[in-house]
Amino acid sequence: MSKLETMKALTRLLTLPVLTLTLITLVLLPGASSFGIQAQNPDALFVVEKDSKSGYIDRAGKVVIPLQFDSANDFHDGLALVINGGKKFFIDTSGRVVIKAQFDIVDNFSEGFAAVNNGQLRNGIGLIAHPGKWGYLDKTGKLAIPMKFTHAEDFSEGLAAVQDGERGGFIDHTGKFRFEVPLDVTLGFHEGVVGVLLRGTVSYYDHAGRKIPISTEMGPKSNSFSEGLVPIESRNKWGYVDRSGRVVIQPQFEDAGDFSEGLAPVKVYSEETIWCPRDESGSRSGFTMKWGYIDKTGKLVIPPQFETAEPFSEGLAAIHTCDHSFFIDKTGKRVIVGEFKYASSFSGGLALAETLANGDLLSGYINRTGKFVWGPTK
Repeated sequence: MSKLETMKALTRLLTLPVLTLTLITLVLLPGASSFGIQAQNPDALFVVEKDSKSGYIDRAGKVVIPLQFDSANDFHDGLALVINGGKKFFIDTSGRVVIKAQFDIVDNFSEGFAAVNNGQLRNGIGLIAHPGKWGYLDKTGKLAIPMKFTHAEDFSEGLAAVQDGERGGFIDHTGKFRFEVPLDVTLGFHEGVVGVLLRGTVSYYDHAGRKIPISTEMGPKSNSFSEGLVPIESRNKWGYVDRSGRVVIQPQFEDAGDFSEGLAPVKVYSEETIWCPRDESGSRSGFTMKWGYIDKTGKLVIPPQFETAEPFSEGLAAIHTCDHSFFIDKTGKRVIVGEFKYASSFSGGLALAETLANGDLLSGYINRTGKFVWGPTK
């Protein structure tokens, strides 16, 4: 995981649950692991934008919901949040409006519920001055869980983190508290474990509210458990622990990302500098911190050689080196190489990619052959 990715994830943590409804555009940043991409699904729809209007394409690049919205979110639980004329709606995959969401803030659906808020106010620097009240809609548009919380997050594995005044904890689908724990925000449940952020530190709990003895010295990182492991830091080195808190890969790396498809990206220091090609002015950059991939024994199976590296997704991993992005397979072989400035991970058979043309950065979706099925456009 790149530092930029970690910073972006922590920024999201520090702003949850204020999920403002911004326009999903096809703009990528270095290290972005995913942005506006659907979970793996052959029938997934993808948000596209042109001439300030948003709509949806299928994986072949065919427009299936016309570009008619001022902004649009990805589909979750079969519904997508869109905005037109300042009004919020949920549509189904045919483009039909199924819910008119008349709230100040509306989140995406998760496990059949969408968190909604009225009355939240921010001060001049973007911090929450007044939390307002949060509740949850069901997929009929009914307010299924009353608006009584000062903080509310998405459901994951049957539970959602909330705060009711000074009382924090996790509720079930009926709105009943299952266990209480002080919290600011959380990482959501993954594989039976949730990371809870409180005043700059992160602790891990199971579904019963039992605290798992996992020590983190640097405060919160954006990782949840993945394939049974989570990265932890000890004495400025990163390793991995399992769900019992046992260290299974000793801290030895400069940074570490999530396991996915049996491999995880890790960063190591090398005395050898990799130099990038010179730019038009004749100057060039280089890097000694290099990313490679380990297996679950901690063995490096793809040697450290990349400037940034993302977790594997659908058999491929997005790599960024020397202002150029490409994709590798699990042997480390470059399998998709194009004139990409940046690229995200594949999901649903497509990946977002960005290319440079006549001094302009253009973005679009590529398929597994590296061909643009949509765009690239500004």
